[in-house]
Amino acid sequence: YTIVASNPGPSNAPGSTVADTFPAACTSVNWTCVGAGGGTCSGASGSGNISQTVNLPAGGSVTYTATCAISSAATGALANTATVAVAAGVTDPTPGNNS
Repeated sequence: YTIVASNPGPSNAPGSTVADTFPAACTSVNWTCVGAGGGTCSGASGSGNISQTVNLPAGGSVTYTATCAISSAATGALANTATVAVAAGVTDPTPGNNS
C-alpha cells in the first residue's frame, strides 16, 4: 500500500493523526514513512497498524509505504482505508477527503 496524507492549505496542520487499521487478512505489516515539503512523521518505520502524529504544513505531505503479508486462508476482496485527522484548533476546509 502507498498512503499519502497531504495538506494543500491554506493553514498548517501540526499534530495531525494518520491511522490505518489493516485488514485481518494481513498477517503482518511493515511500513516506512517519509515527509516532503516540510511534512514530518513521528517515526520513520514500524510494524502493525499505523497510528502516528504527523506535522503537515501547507503544501506538505507524508507518504507511508506498507507491505502486508496475506494469510493463505484469505478469500474475497481485500479492502483497506487509512484516515487523517487534524488536531484540535485546526480548521479543515475539506474534511470529506480525509480517508
